[in-house]
Amino acid sequence: MSVVQEIFAGASAKGDSRRAVRRNAIRALRPGRTPVGIVVAAVLSVGAWALAVEIIATIFGSPVLWPPLHRLLSTTFADPAVPGTAAMMIVCGAGLVALAVLPGRPRLVPLECEDPLLVMGLTRAGLSRTLAVAAQTVEGVQRARVRMLRGQIEVVVVTEAKGAGELLREVGAAVGDQLSGLGVQCRHEVVVRLRRRRRG
Repeated sequence: MSVVQEIFAGASAKGDSRRAVRRNAIRALRPGRTPVGIVVAAVLSVGAWALAVEIIATIFGSPVLWPPLHRLLSTTFADPAVPGTAAMMIVCGAGLVALAVLPGRPRLVPLECEDPLLVMGLTRAGLSRTLAVAAQTVEGVQRARVRMLRGQIEVVVVTEAKGAGELLREVGAAVGDQLSGLGVQCRHEVVVRLRRRRRG
């Protein structure tokens, strides 16, 4: 292997390692499905216990403990409520499967760490405020507002300056430097928009 091949192989391995670290950080910061899981588990547990009590009461010939459950067990496929209930259960089941399969949106933006076992994140609101402060450090910017969109960081600056092109480049550089300094692991494109301040 030549020196050039070794350099490219090392760069490729480093890139793969950074991608793996970023993927692990995003996976760790994704919200869990705990609330949905608790609700489903509670409903299934209550239903199973009620059904078990009803079956045991029926076996021993005792009076029915819960009349609505007795009516539910005595329904047949000819009952008009059965198709609607079945459709509702299919929709609920498909929704639960989708919740289990589709990943949740991370509440935090992952930051780079030297330790691969350590995961840190910054809230989207906190990152937006930090980037807005960085944009306001550019001379000529009076106000700045940052929005985190899907795949894009939109920076809107309010100014009275005339050199729009140079100002936009400086704001983009300031925001980019802030992102690099924080070690933000996101593939967002920085878009800077200019808004002229109206003179009253």
